[in-house]
Amino acid sequence: MFPFPPVTELQFLVGKELDDICLKPHQFHFAFDTLKIDVGSYLEHVDRQGTAHRHNTDADKLAPLFIHHLLGQKIRLVLVEEFRLTLAFDQGDLLRIYSNNELYECGEIYDETGSLIVF
Repeated sequence: MFPFPPVTELQFLVGKELDDICLKPHQFHFAFDTLKIDVGSYLEHVDRQGTAHRHNTDADKLAPLFIHHLLGQKIRLVLVEEFRLTLAFDQGDLLRIYSNNELYECGEIYDETGSLIVF
């Protein structure tokens, strides 16, 4: 729905440890300490060996999940392109979250204060 904000506005993610991953019918939910990211679109997990695992929330396009390998890892770097947010974790894994310019929102990021960023 919207492009991601500039990387300077997402620096609060750096240093946060992924505590919980919840799978919902049309959403991935990632909980980090006092903030959370909900993704209702495509995401891609690139493991430390460089293998990319692409996931979405469409029931007819299910794929094996490897994102549990991210649990307990801390975000060390945030990169932003217009419609892609990349979270680099401390053990070498990447999580790429995609947005688009279509009609429906692709997800939300909630910071420690509960402020909402819609993408």
